[in-house]
Amino acid sequence: MEDKFIRLNTVLMPPDEITSQAISLSRDLIKNYEVYFTLDGKNYHPHITLYSPEYPVKNLNKIFNVVESIASKFNKIHCHIIKAKEIQGFISLEIEMIPEIKQLHEELVSKLNPLREGHIMKKYISNHKMDFSDEKVENIKKYGYPNSMFLYHPHLSIIRFKDEAKAREIIKTLEWPQKDFVVSNLGIYKMGEHGTCRELIKEFPFQD
Repeated sequence: MEDKFIRLNTVLMPPDEITSQAISLSRDLIKNYEVYFTLDGKNYHPHITLYSPEYPVKNLNKIFNVVESIASKFNKIHCHIIKAKEIQGFISLEIEMIPEIKQLHEELVSKLNPLREGHIMKKYISNHKMDFSDEKVENIKKYGYPNSMFLYHPHLSIIRFKDEAKAREIIKTLEWPQKDFVVSNLGIYKMGEHGTCRELIKEFPFQD
């Protein structure tokens, strides 16, 4: 019998005040434009992706154990928002890549990657027209996720517009009220389309 697979995103979970601000901004931006998703904290959750490949369902408990073990070795992480940016209709908040986030990402990828058992998502295999650099193609082969290791850039996605030109207009005047915050937990979410986190499965606190 063929294994079933599930795409999971291991993430930094923003604190309540950042989550509320992200949801509020997402709701404000939807008023006049068509979008692919809106953050609401129920069906679409604010998050900072660390690693989001697809795994065999049979490895869920092993995944939980790995993430719990890694979380227990890290202190709370201080995050700083550099700026808002737009890529392919996505409006996101770029997070400063501090050593702690880099180390956390690399350790998660190194320990979780074997639990993919070499599996790659169908969309990466079947859609040869996806706009990936050679480096991203290599990351997909190695890690099942294009934005891994030296291509990883932490960010918090707010919304994705269907009209990319509108997104580029909006980003010019977008303001974000709070630049600094502290993350106390890792989370594992079940994923949906457009990089969204749809359902929280497990949450793991940092050691301090």
